[in-house]
Parts: sequence; structure tokens; C-alpha cells
Amino acid sequence: MIEFRWGSATDVGRVRQANQDQLLVAAPVFVVADGMGGHNGGEVAAAVAVDEMAKVDTVASVDDLIEAVQQANREIVDRSKLEPELRGMGTTLVALVGMMVGDSQRLGIANVGDSRLYRVADDGLVQVTEDHTLVEALVRDGRLTAEDALTHPQRNIVTRALGIDEKVLVDTWELGPVAGDRYLLCSDGLFGELSGDEIQDVLARVEDPNEAAIELVTEAVEAGGRDNVTVLVVDVVDAGDVDDEIPDDRIISIHKAVPDSVLRLEPPPETGPSDPHPDEIEVDRTIEKPPFVTWRLGLFVAAVLIVLAVLLSSVVAYARSSYFVGTDQDQVVIYRGRPGGVLWFDPTVEEPVVLSVSELDDEDLPDVIAGVQFDDLDDARTYAAALSERASTDEP
Repeated sequence: MIEFRWGSATDVGRVRQANQDQLLVAAPVFVVADGMGGHNGGEVAAAVAVDEMAKVDTVASVDDLIEAVQQANREIVDRSKLEPELRGMGTTLVALVGMMVGDSQRLGIANVGDSRLYRVADDGLVQVTEDHTLVEALVRDGRLTAEDALTHPQRNIVTRALGIDEKVLVDTWELGPVAGDRYLLCSDGLFGELSGDEIQDVLARVEDPNEAAIELVTEAVEAGGRDNVTVLVVDVVDAGDVDDEIPDDRIISIHKAVPDSVLRLEPPPETGPSDPHPDEIEVDRTIEKPPFVTWRLGLFVAAVLIVLAVLLSSVVAYARSSYFVGTDQDQVVIYRGRPGGVLWFDPTVEEPVVLSVSELDDEDLPDVIAGVQFDDLDDARTYAAALSERASTDEP
């Protein structure tokens, strides 16, 4: 079995009233969760997530790890349905888990949101996970530079979180363990205040993982402490018997979550061995013209049209079956539809809320900008009323 040594620290910071970060140390399971949802909602979501991950026993594959995260997501969703005041709560999650995959020792990593996992390498700090944020998506699309992303006003808006939908997209990695490796799990309160070089300096200089975690949190708070800060430093002390060769970057495989529809390609006939990871996929687009139209073709076309009609009706029903509280320029409004729209069905304003964006509570602002979704209009109105009440309470 892999032997670990670890240390952790967390702090509310200088601005927040409560610490909505949660961490779990239950070797071989290590988790950091950063709650969101305003007031106690985020704290509850993060607590539920780590409580569920604490139940993880044996992990034999990244599929087991994904199922554990999905179970945590289901528990948060169910809790928010039972307690309307917690509607809209969610949490990020990043996990490092020791796994036994067949006869091989492995490290499993799972990530949802913008909490991160780094590996300390000879050439510096390597970010293993990928942020699920609005600005990161813009950077990947080439519409925003990495430098601009650091100061973008919407840099804290996440595109994935536990507790928002019945099923969450989870990215996972399978790594080879190497004795002497050091890993860092943290909430965005750390890297939002300290640069990669500053983080690397502490991790390389301070040998004891607990002391390193405490120093990182202390430096982040002293640098501004604008958010909760949580740090978990995990060292691989003994990797066990490793028979196979571990890549320099430690990554055995990467499993990126994708939408429900997956393109499956059937390989063409081959005369030689196939490449399991081809650099390019060639698709044969030639179509042999049939000699004449048959009744079977007519039935097939009719069946396809019926299926398309059913799918279109389902899309329309899905696109219009939800409500969310969002913004329309500088005004808070209730929309009918889904944030961002579905295909060509954009959300429409159902009714305005007598509340401007500038009046929102600071903790509510990111959620409202992203759009807080509800199944029915009454729940959306209840949430909007709560926003107005908190805004009036915050008035001097």
C-alpha cells in the first residue's frame, strides 16, 4: 500500500464572515471542498461533500472515484430539495485517493470546479487539474489571455460544481506514485493571493507537510486574505512495489468528462495493427448512390423524422421547464429557461425583481451573475425575496 504523510491548514481570511471551505484527511482519501451559495449554504454543501467522500473505502479505478463524487453530488441536491433555504448551494471538490488498480498502486485524482491539485516537480509547480471557470474556458478558446484572466472581474465564476444538477461532470486522472513526490490540494483562496513561484518556494523549502500548509495559509492571509484559504499538503513516503515504468509527469491516463452525447467511431478495415491513440482520425465520407428509392428507405426516413420531432419537443420542454434568478444589465430578474440557453432557445424574462445588481450582498453576487436555477417559479420568487431581504439588511 502507498504510505502518505500529510499536513493541513485552513483560515476564514480577512473578508469573509464564515469559512465555507472543508477538508478531509482520511488516508488514503484527501479532499478539499470550497462551498458556495451565500451564508450557510456553501458551508453545508462542502460539509456534505466531505462527509460522503469520507465513506469511500476501496477504490479500484477512477470509475469508483467518479461514482463517489456523483454520490456526494446527489446528497447535496437532495439536501437542497428538502431545505428550500439552501437552494442554489454548491461546492467545488478536488480529491487525491490511493488506489489499487489490478496489481498496481495508483493515485486517483478527481476535480470539479476551481479548487486545484498541484505536484511539486524538479522544474517547479505543476498544476495537474484544470479549472472549470468562465475565464479558463475563455482562455482555452483563445478569447482571453492567461494574464488578463488573473484580473478578470468574473474570474471566480465556476462552470461546474456539485449540487447544481442531478449529475455532475467529473474530470479524473490516474497517476503513478513515486516516493518523494509532494502534492498540494487547495481552494482558490491560496492561488488567488500567492503566485506559483511563492507557493513553490514554501513547498520546496519547508520539509514538514503540516508546517508547509500552515505557512502557505499564513502567507495567503497576509497577502490579502480576500477569501477562505484551505491547504492540504500530501507527501508520498512509500509507493510500494512498482513494477511498471512511471512517466516523468506521473500521468498514466486522463479521463475528461464530456456531455451526454459521445461520438463513437468504428475503425475502418485494416491490414496492420491499429493505433489506440491516433493523432488524426480520417473519416470516409464517400456514399454509394442507391440504384432506386425503396419502401424500406421511406420507412427509415419517416422513423428518423419522428425521432427528430420527439427530440425537438423534448429540447423545447427542457429549455422552458426551469427558472433562474439572474441579471439583465444592472437589474436582478427572474428568467424562464436555463442559464445560457439551450441550443437556439434563449431564456426570457419572466418578471423583474425590485433589486439592482449593485444592491446585492457580496456573497450572493457571483451566484446571481451565474444564474441560480429552480424547478418552479415560486421557488425562484422565494429566493429573490431572500436576496432583497439580505440586501436591505446590509444597507448602512
